[in-house]
Amino acid sequence: RPRRAHAFAFVMSAVAFVGLPARVAAPRTAARGTQVSSRAAITHRGAGALVSPARVSVLDRRTTGARSRLVTKQRALPPSALPAPTLVAEVADGLEGGIQFLYLGSLLAILGFAGFIIVRQVLIRRELDESAKNMGERIRAGDATAEEYFEMGSIMLRKKVYTQAVRNLKLAAEMWQGDQEDLAQIHNALGFGYLSTDKFAESVVEFKKAVELQPGYVTAWNNLGDALEQLNDRKGAMGAYEESLVLAPGNQVAQNRLEDIKRRLSRLNQL
Repeated sequence: RPRRAHAFAFVMSAVAFVGLPARVAAPRTAARGTQVSSRAAITHRGAGALVSPARVSVLDRRTTGARSRLVTKQRALPPSALPAPTLVAEVADGLEGGIQFLYLGSLLAILGFAGFIIVRQVLIRRELDESAKNMGERIRAGDATAEEYFEMGSIMLRKKVYTQAVRNLKLAAEMWQGDQEDLAQIHNALGFGYLSTDKFAESVVEFKKAVELQPGYVTAWNNLGDALEQLNDRKGAMGAYEESLVLAPGNQVAQNRLEDIKRRLSRLNQL
């Protein structure tokens, strides 16, 4: 111990001789020795230089302050400042819901329209069946009139039972004693029955009778043009369609068919 006391006194005198501040305190040095030595061992790996404890302390304080400010800013973000992907996702969800609603509405509309058409066809079919049944009972009784045969033939045309339609319409034309314009309708219906069964020559005969009895019968002129086309009589068909357009200039059926015939004849250099 005397030797240590002499050594300490020698060091203090040397410090005083050099002129350095005498801030050496034995108790603090003893208490903080471990901390100073541990901080002095910290090195900067990027540059390979030793970092002083005071600089490490400053860096720690700066890093801690920056992190606290970043956390504060993130917590203070308003709802309107959400990241772009979040906003896009929300908009996409909204659009997806609207599109699904649109698809569902369209599907329901299509199903409703289809259901309406089916119900309407069923009701029409039932009405035709009932009318045909009643009319058939009168005809089988043997006391049917020309008008009843005509009605029965018209019902069979609507039901697309063309053979029975032709038979009843022929009887109606033979028994007819009424107005000539009404007889023209019978011949037009009979011609349509023949046309539907591919009897084109017979249909032409009936359509010509119809337009002879009623020259202003536009539908009969259109049907005559169609029947003549089926017989490859394009010139005759053009004449029928032109007559129909004279009677009804806005007749799209005749106009379209006439233009089609002219195009075909033009390609064949027969126009």
